[in-house]
Amino acid sequence: MSDAPASTRPCPDCASPVRTTDQSFCDSCGAFLRWSGRSDEEPDAESRAAARTEARVEPRVEPGAEPRQERREEQREEGGAEPAPSQERATGPEDTVVRSLLVPVPEHEEDEPPAVAAPVLPARPGAAAPTVRTPEAAAPAPGGPPCPACARPNAPGRRFCRFCATPMDPEHPAAADGPYAGQRPGLPRDRRRWIARALVAAGVVTVVVGGVVGGPPAARAVQDHFATRVAVLPVAWTASHSAPKQAPVLAGDGYSNTWWGTGYAGDSAGQYLEARFGEPTDLLNVLITPGSSKTTTQSDGQATPRTFDLVVTDSSDTAHVSHHTINDGGVQRLDVRVRDAMSVRLVLRSAWRADPRKQVAVAELEFFGRSVS
Repeated sequence: MSDAPASTRPCPDCASPVRTTDQSFCDSCGAFLRWSGRSDEEPDAESRAAARTEARVEPRVEPGAEPRQERREEQREEGGAEPAPSQERATGPEDTVVRSLLVPVPEHEEDEPPAVAAPVLPARPGAAAPTVRTPEAAAPAPGGPPCPACARPNAPGRRFCRFCATPMDPEHPAAADGPYAGQRPGLPRDRRRWIARALVAAGVVTVVVGGVVGGPPAARAVQDHFATRVAVLPVAWTASHSAPKQAPVLAGDGYSNTWWGTGYAGDSAGQYLEARFGEPTDLLNVLITPGSSKTTTQSDGQATPRTFDLVVTDSSDTAHVSHHTINDGGVQRLDVRVRDAMSVRLVLRSAWRADPRKQVAVAELEFFGRSVS
């Protein structure tokens, strides 16, 4: 023992060297080394006896582990040597004292009360999760008709199977419920659209048949209706009589504030105004501006034509006469439609606002024919 260093001392139980400064338990046997705050003092007999009495606890044996005494006896029966004190030692009073200082752990801890959750700050509430209903198993209806697809019974009077939605009567599906899966519905038909198409087709057929059966006059009427109009300028103007400074050419100068006047008071019945073309023209329309201007409601305005005749002469000296009645003032259109016209004569029959102090006037007379292109 004298060979141990000055900072160590022998363990009182197993004589193994231990440090005297900072070691409380023996590294070899686990004996407690410090009593009353000093490692070099050993407990007296009374302290040890009190420790044995208070800590007389049966050493706990782990499941599956054999007691040390039984192991020693087995080794002796087999003829083996007893283990050295450094490897295993007998349980003595000091070991009992050491074990009394350890905190015992119960095998089954008591149930602790549930911990109370710590308070948290309020947050934005989230959307509630949708409630999912678990489909309940439908009890088969006794005596119900079986489904033609899945052969499962259904309640009487059902139109579709409650398990697979197949029509219970495929021959006569319910019209009010609409087509079932896999059946394509028919496209909607608009009768008004078909009626309109039929009327248009009938009109086209009528025009074509009329042109073929009626001959050239009917075909020309169709052409005149859809033809493009262009202005036709006369090369000469004449009249049966004119007032001073109211020559016939003023009716075709393109200005509505200049006019031709008959030079006679009253309705000037029988007086005429005539225009001649330089070449045959397919005449379609005539525009007339009656009176001394476009505004005929003036108190000092002249009388205006009311009824008159248009005499159109073609290239074969055939006269085409038409009778017309117009309103008192404003530009008005007249349909003529004469092929190869050479001249147009306007013959007065009656007048609006005829007065002994006024004469019948025509501010403008314009002609429109078929476009050559």
